[in-house]
Amino acid sequence: MTPIDQGLRRDSAFKLFVHHQTFIRHLLRAYPLLGIDEREVVAIDAGNANLVAPDGQGQRLADAVWRFTLADGEIVYLLVECQAEIDPSMPFRMLHAAARMYLILSQNPPRESGYAASTVPRVKHLIIYSGKRPWTAVGEVGQAIRARSLKDERDIPRMECPLLELWRCPDPGGEENLAVLLGRLQRCESPEALRAAAAPLRKWPQRESQGALGRAFAAWISEVLIPDLGVPDAAKSYDLMEVLDMLETESMTWADRMRAEGRDEGRREGERKLLLRQARLRFGEGLARSLAARLEGIADADRLEEIGEWLLVCDSGDALLSRFEQH
Repeated sequence: MTPIDQGLRRDSAFKLFVHHQTFIRHLLRAYPLLGIDEREVVAIDAGNANLVAPDGQGQRLADAVWRFTLADGEIVYLLVECQAEIDPSMPFRMLHAAARMYLILSQNPPRESGYAASTVPRVKHLIIYSGKRPWTAVGEVGQAIRARSLKDERDIPRMECPLLELWRCPDPGGEENLAVLLGRLQRCESPEALRAAAAPLRKWPQRESQGALGRAFAAWISEVLIPDLGVPDAAKSYDLMEVLDMLETESMTWADRMRAEGRDEGRREGERKLLLRQARLRFGEGLARSLAARLEGIADADRLEEIGEWLLVCDSGDALLSRFEQH
């Protein structure tokens, strides 16, 4: 499976969570990244992520759109975007989505709640990142825009870009919060750890395990987490109890993973040879020899993929080697 296919698989599975109201409430409770007190939220309603703009053209605003009604009557909209890969343009994408949402709300404000075309509800957004590499895109739009002087900075828009990294988010403890449990599952690095982290899901009543969230957890475990651990020929299922039973089978052992890792190492060796061949064609034999010494100790597939991207964007061998010094 190519990195692109893996990213699409991960994105598709994760979107099942952000479309569920209960998960969104648990997310607010566990990670107050948005400045919204979950205890003040009296209603959560799903919005349309494919709203029609004032010019009549349809546009996807985000992976999910939610409308919160707070205890004091205020309305807040939340745009949620799921990312499996690092995207440096994400701050601008979210700025664009928020601006479009404000324009749409100005054309059709929730007047029943006291809003008008000139005074619309707040729009907030959140990026949920499930990739393993640390997120490197800037956390505020203005940081991605270069200005020559303080005077020029007056033209630069300012907007923070809240981010939740599943691999690095804090763990508040407990077993009842679904957002916490999801992050805990994501950080498992062995079949044994995955079995232990998934154990609380067995306590769900049958009707819940067979509902939308149960299917979301089943898809996430069977389509993303188990393959990420290198377990070969894992079955895919949307039945949560079936997936949990699969975690207990004898095939989910370190021996299986070791065999899979042997195949993975062969693939990584092929990737290193391909990178050297590309470097030789672009920058010559001398650069290829320098690169070979640097690639020898790299086993992480994401890191090799990143180096492949450097080969495409660097205009000289010196620029390529400089990237290694900076990272």
